[in-house]
Amino acid sequence: MLLLLLLVVGGWLLLDFAQERDRIVAERSRLAINKSQLMNRAFGDTFLAADYVLRDVLGRVHMGKDLAFPQPDTEVSARLETLLKEKVLTVAGLTDLVLFNGDCIFAATANYPTRGTKSRQRFCSDDRVEPGQSLHVQYMPPVNSASARPVVLMSRTVGSPAGVLLGGAMVVVDLEYAQQWISDIEVGQGDVLALVDSNGTLLARNPPLPEAIGLRTSPPPNEPSFSQVEGSATFTAVSPIDGRERIIGMSRLERFPFIVIVGFDLARVLSGWQHRAWQFAAGYVLLSGLSLLALRVQRATRRQREEMRQLANTDTLTGMANRRHLVDIADREFGRARRYGHPLSVLMLDIDKFKTINDRWGHPTGDRVIQELAQLTSSVIRGQDLCGRLGGDEFALLLPETDASGAQLIAERLRARAEASGTVRAGDGTVVRFTVSIGIASLSPEDASFDALLQRADKELYQAKQGGRNRSVLAANIAA
Repeated sequence: MLLLLLLVVGGWLLLDFAQERDRIVAERSRLAINKSQLMNRAFGDTFLAADYVLRDVLGRVHMGKDLAFPQPDTEVSARLETLLKEKVLTVAGLTDLVLFNGDCIFAATANYPTRGTKSRQRFCSDDRVEPGQSLHVQYMPPVNSASARPVVLMSRTVGSPAGVLLGGAMVVVDLEYAQQWISDIEVGQGDVLALVDSNGTLLARNPPLPEAIGLRTSPPPNEPSFSQVEGSATFTAVSPIDGRERIIGMSRLERFPFIVIVGFDLARVLSGWQHRAWQFAAGYVLLSGLSLLALRVQRATRRQREEMRQLANTDTLTGMANRRHLVDIADREFGRARRYGHPLSVLMLDIDKFKTINDRWGHPTGDRVIQELAQLTSSVIRGQDLCGRLGGDEFALLLPETDASGAQLIAERLRARAEASGTVRAGDGTVVRFTVSIGIASLSPEDASFDALLQRADKELYQAKQGGRNRSVLAANIAA
């Protein structure tokens, strides 16, 4: 029962801690999504403002005349340069603002002297563009950037109804601004904040990891790719960059191909839970150990008590009940037989000429004879009967639910087996044979106690001895 209780408690603790772990992870997952959404809205304002600048600039230029290169009208060049310089200063993080024509040639720039350079953006090599205005965002590594720094190019193209590129405007977002912005947000030990594009290119990270900027990452198996993320998503995964397992929450910027990632270090999140789990586990193991130790002590005590009871009730030579235990049981059986009117008989027996056996072959041989008689007696009695050694070579058999005729059958069977026994040998190998005499008494109305019944059996035993031994006698010297 104790082991079952310990197993039930252990199973309940495991289930409870597993559920608590799931609750902690779920709660931190919600927090990761909420934080990524807040960062999303804050960082998205920069791109919304940059897109507004692009729309405003395109509304102020003529696609054909203003974007010609080389520009024959110096007034047009001066006006465009002034416009671009004013607009690029209106949004933090913008390092340049550029106008390009239908051939993707930079016709006017705000800061960098790149006029006449052909853009390397993807749409410049496409056969057609979307009619009207379209937004394009592209990461540009340092080797392809005019500033030799990683940047994000955000462009709006203008296409004809036939899909021919007429021109467009482009802003350059220095990723140093994004890195500075994300680095100002406090992160816990082992946590991470990151900004990636829809291709999985790492644009900014906190803690900073300059060597990883521009590298492409991918979500774990069975999770949607970055290009498929719509809104928010959460999962637990091992980072391919630093190998730490984190609870990830990510949100995509509305209208822009950027994804904000918030990662909480799983080991740190679960540190308190693990500490409690170890405490409970240690307490459970200690309690289980103490309980099992107490159970072992209890069983040992019970076993010792039983052994002491057996020693107190058992004859050490034969393993049978001793005189005190036999009398205790017999008194109860006597009362039950008297109360319900059931039959009860007693046999009293001893070994004929036992002193001669001891004198001739020694006491060890005499002990073996007593042990052989005990075994013979056990072989003839039933499960409800009880045999005890009264002392020396004297035995008594208590036979509940047995009348005089039944007692005589058992007595004769025992006497015959003793006479036929030849298993005891003396020290020199000689077979030691022996016989027994038996007195039989059955319960009568004159018997006031078991002791009175036993005395009558003892009297019949004396009569068996006087009648020549090796016999059983029931009542008034009648041989059975």
